[in-house]
Amino acid sequence: MEKDTNQVFRELKNDTIKYAELKFELFKLSTYEGTGKVSAVLSYGLILTLLAFFALLFIFLSAGFFLGELFNSLGMGFGCIAIVYMILIWIIIANRHKIRRKVMNEVIAALTANEDKNNDDTKETDPSGEAVS
Repeated sequence: MEKDTNQVFRELKNDTIKYAELKFELFKLSTYEGTGKVSAVLSYGLILTLLAFFALLFIFLSAGFFLGELFNSLGMGFGCIAIVYMILIWIIIANRHKIRRKVMNEVIAALTANEDKNNDDTKETDPSGEAVS
């Protein structure tokens, strides 16, 4: 009897240690996945922002030359484009709180997407496949 209880407690201890190790490994992998998703979203956003920046730069350069030809003065053409840039900067500054909130919500959504997926996978089901409440 003594050996059986010792063996049961030893097995229980080993199972508990193994469970803790597996839980820690799952936590690490979930963290890596979340970090990877966030860095992917941020990298995508950065690349898209840079491409949009250069596209707008060349569009505004072309518009500056076009307006310069139209007004017969390159200075006046690029002056009009500078005014457009100032208006765009003012709009961005006026909406900075909305922009910050939008970026923050996107980052939070990327971080919690993995958590929501894990919660859906770990729901208890009965033998028929129905979710147990």
